[in-house]
Amino acid sequence: MSDTFGDTATRSTDWGSLIDQSSIATGIADEFTLRRVNPALCALVDRTIEDVAGRDLRDFVHPDDRSMVDDIERKLAGGGDSASVHVRIVRPDGRPCHVSVEVVVLERPGRRRFSEVLVQAVDLTDLYQARMDNAASGRRFSKLLTNARDIVSVLDAEGVMRYSTATNVGALGFPSDFWEGWRPLESIHPDDRPAALIAWDEVLAKPGEAIDVEVRMPSADGHWADLVLTGVNLLDDPDVQGVVMTARNVSQLRQSERIASCQAAVLELIARSAPASEIFDRCIDLLQVTGRGGRSAIFMIEDGVLDLHAAEGLTGGEAALEIPMALGAHVLAEAKPEVTSDVTVDSVDEGLRAALTEAGVKAFWAHPVYAHGSSRPVGACCTVFDHVHQVQPEETLAAELASKLVSIAIDHIDAEAQLAHQALHDALTGLPNRTLLLDRLDHALARRDRTGSKVAVLFCDLDRFKVVNDSLGHGVGDQLLIAAAQRLEATLSPGDTVARFGGDEFVVLLEDVSEEQDAVEVADRISAALARPFELPGGQDVYLTTSIGIAFAIDHGSGDGWLRDADAAMYKAKEQGRDQLVVFDTAMRDAAMERLQVEHDLRRGLDRGELVVHYLPTVDLTTGRIVGGEALVRWHHPVRGLLSPGEFVPVAEETGVIDELGRRVLDVATRDIAVLLDSIDVESFLLGVNISARQIASGDVVGWVSEICRRNRWPLECLLLEVTETALSRGVIDPAQELDRVTELGVRLAIDDFGTGHSSLTRLGQLPVSQVKVDRSFVSAIGSSPDRSAASGSGQIVDAVVALARAMDLRTCAEGVESGEQLDHLRRLGCHYAQGYLFSEPLPIEQFKALVKADPRW
Repeated sequence: MSDTFGDTATRSTDWGSLIDQSSIATGIADEFTLRRVNPALCALVDRTIEDVAGRDLRDFVHPDDRSMVDDIERKLAGGGDSASVHVRIVRPDGRPCHVSVEVVVLERPGRRRFSEVLVQAVDLTDLYQARMDNAASGRRFSKLLTNARDIVSVLDAEGVMRYSTATNVGALGFPSDFWEGWRPLESIHPDDRPAALIAWDEVLAKPGEAIDVEVRMPSADGHWADLVLTGVNLLDDPDVQGVVMTARNVSQLRQSERIASCQAAVLELIARSAPASEIFDRCIDLLQVTGRGGRSAIFMIEDGVLDLHAAEGLTGGEAALEIPMALGAHVLAEAKPEVTSDVTVDSVDEGLRAALTEAGVKAFWAHPVYAHGSSRPVGACCTVFDHVHQVQPEETLAAELASKLVSIAIDHIDAEAQLAHQALHDALTGLPNRTLLLDRLDHALARRDRTGSKVAVLFCDLDRFKVVNDSLGHGVGDQLLIAAAQRLEATLSPGDTVARFGGDEFVVLLEDVSEEQDAVEVADRISAALARPFELPGGQDVYLTTSIGIAFAIDHGSGDGWLRDADAAMYKAKEQGRDQLVVFDTAMRDAAMERLQVEHDLRRGLDRGELVVHYLPTVDLTTGRIVGGEALVRWHHPVRGLLSPGEFVPVAEETGVIDELGRRVLDVATRDIAVLLDSIDVESFLLGVNISARQIASGDVVGWVSEICRRNRWPLECLLLEVTETALSRGVIDPAQELDRVTELGVRLAIDDFGTGHSSLTRLGQLPVSQVKVDRSFVSAIGSSPDRSAASGSGQIVDAVVALARAMDLRTCAEGVESGEQLDHLRRLGCHYAQGYLFSEPLPIEQFKALVKADPRW
């Protein structure tokens, strides 16, 4: 017998009230330690509940009879399901009490072990007394038996009933005249009869020994009752001359077991995510266990329509479902359970009563099903009967249990469906995510191989979205991504896919492209759609552009490789100035691999200390002395040697490595120059450090700049942060607010490479800068170009920049000065500072220290 009862709390709920109300001395024991006892058992041993609970059953048995209890324990340990014995109970006053003790295993966690048993004791003291006393004692014993709930019968050697207390108690619903001459063995359920015949033969072969067997026997209502039969051969006893058979009706106990078994089966199916149909079928089993003789169904609302999910006993096609479905609809409308034992007399909706009566339904019960968090039912469990049926409390409880299990099932199914959707879709935009996209790419390639169709991938990146996100906040950034996703979907045909690949990247899959121009036209529509202004709450407009790379599926074996090609084309579009469209060619694949390698090596180089800082002197053109220096990062690549910033900084900016790189350069530079200034006597020294627009837009520049300078004891007023004009001119969001916060610290700001970004005078005046650095491309042309008109043009630009800066009260610094002629020209213009190879190339810190200490003059 396997453990099918659930945990202790559940068993207590199932049997507690039955035990307490039973007139039979009953208890539940862990092995033979009594855990719960009823008043009848306490009365039997003449002790209080406190004196009985927690003690071993043998404590109350006469010492001479305890070995018989030990025999029972061995029998159960050997695999038996039940056993009985007649022993003497010793009461506190010393009076013995003869009892018949029946022990039934309720829980067996192992193949042989048992842990929980049901103990029932029948007081047979009067029976034994009757055998020794006179006829009056016999009459008292007879009354005792006839009023006991268990049936005690006497059979002859042929198995014919000669006497039974069942004639008085109306056992199993049969009249008293049914029992005399009855042959019980012939009425046992066919499946149980072989075991019963074996037990009967054993009873005849072992006089005086109690033999147990559990069987099913018919009751008057047509159902099978579960009985535990105990036979004792007293044929040779002159006072009995028969086989004494005690029958205990355990139908309620077995019913509880079957309900618990169905419940466990349903929960197991739910736990392993079995199909809904399988789960609902087992819930129907639960309804049928209790509603025997009825026809059961489970209905659920699907898309606003009541739909059958499981049924038992409903034959005859759709016509057979009309009444249960009408009943389910009624319960859903009323939103409460309905129980009727006789539709002709019970209170029932008149319209429903007429329909039920016409269909021959005499009784029913139905219970609504609720989903988690729902105030209205989403389904119903119901059972109908074609005969008057007194609905029992356990049936009502089973209906409630079934509806709860169905509710748990649908909640679990919905949760799994939601998790499955979340696993394949982006949580923010609802678009397919990377996983689903790759799956669809592979399917598209498979269809191309079968049909020869042309398919294309568009890799779309929102230009400068990071600046928007960091400047206006992630909440605004999320709104922009959602709006962009909606515009992308609106530009596509129904068979195409748009997915969010990550961050501000979207991928479009075009599965039926007639020619390459079709994909280009879709890309143009996407660019136009995303170029329209995005209106933010408060009326502010944000403008975005899109870089798009297109790759056609030609020789790809996987969607991942196809996607990498589109990504490479997109990066090429960014390199061409953003807001561009580029179709992939194989050269881009090599460039993408190289860029990926640079990123990998750069991250590793940062960890290994391969990046160093060199310093370019800044010369005051009035005094000719070094008054500052610009920190320039260099990379000692283990394979490629010393790399200049142009070979890795663009990759650092694209990948976000620039944030860590910028912090390290500032940290190293302020430490290096602070040590230098401690060893020389200078009035001031201005340290220039480059900063990217990405770092400014991050919003935390003030924090990390002030922290590094504080830690290295570098005065903030001696720090010059340089940001390129190109970076500022391409910014979507004006960084003036963040720059204002930086200058409030005392830090100075310079616009680097001025003249290359085509900034307007108005924009320049809005920025809190103190210095303008003239780009080397203009300075180098002074006095050196054979094309005098070009040289004159460049010279005029330098003249204009210096004059503009003077008018705006800004300092100027010329970059890339390499000749005395250039230096003289800059001095005549009134330029304040200069940098270039005329003075020195960028130097490692020790060489730079030596140069500054030498104090050269130009």
